[in-house]
Amino acid sequence: METMEMDSLDQFLSQLITAFHILHQHEVIDEHGQISVRNPRDPSTFFTSSRPAILVSSKSDLEQWHVFDGTPVRNPYAGCRKVESVPEQSEHYTHSSIYFRYPGVRSIIHSHCRAAIIYGLCDSEVSMLQPSYLMAGFLGPSPPIFDPSKYYDALPPSQPQNLMVNCQYLGDALAEALYRGRDGEMRLDGVSSHDLPRHKVIFQRGHGYTVWAESVEDAVWRAIHVRRDADIQTAAVMQRATSEQNIVYLSGKEAVDCDRTINHATYEQWLAWTVAAERSGLYRNLLRPT
Repeated sequence: METMEMDSLDQFLSQLITAFHILHQHEVIDEHGQISVRNPRDPSTFFTSSRPAILVSSKSDLEQWHVFDGTPVRNPYAGCRKVESVPEQSEHYTHSSIYFRYPGVRSIIHSHCRAAIIYGLCDSEVSMLQPSYLMAGFLGPSPPIFDPSKYYDALPPSQPQNLMVNCQYLGDALAEALYRGRDGEMRLDGVSSHDLPRHKVIFQRGHGYTVWAESVEDAVWRAIHVRRDADIQTAAVMQRATSEQNIVYLSGKEAVDCDRTINHATYEQWLAWTVAAERSGLYRNLLRPT
């Protein structure tokens, strides 16, 4: 891996700040939720922010964490905030555990988007959300649901049962669930368990969803289209209640081909999202060149 100069890493973190703003503008994250990115200079650490997205504007709002155990980096990258004590509502273990389990993952987004939460509210291993349109093929046939209540018995009584992924044990369990088949069994399916998850999105009961990608741009793209697909399916189900016609979701082949060919962020799309956030007047990115 080529060594990045300090100003190059600043540029990299500027993109992370912009991603927070784009996700906020698209109502994927609000005062809750976050995006993280694996450190390109040191893949054993990652950057994110515990602050609400609209308040993220500089390196002083970003934190650096260890992938191995989710502990804060003692001497973070110059200008980043040093974590003296882990925030009570921090869910960085969601990120650290996925990065540790899957070295090929480069960016992760955790969302509390209300439009999508409803699709994880079922007593099943898999979500009710289906790929409803061509930009949602990456969802596959029913993404898995992570239910933390199945793991509470292994935690000490003092551990709050508040549905948050607030310890390494729950983070590791969620990371493993990203690789399970529809019946809850572990499957290889030609994908290396040491590289990337089997599923690109996982729902969390009564909580939200998490997506990953091999770039910041594609992670943002997927997170936005989970929300859009949820809106479309909800509207379709409501329309179905007044009609005798059935809803037709993407076939398995259509979903795979959409995922392979068009389910990714283009340069123009990322530029459009960036410009829209900048011109809204709601956000500041002090790392962007003036």
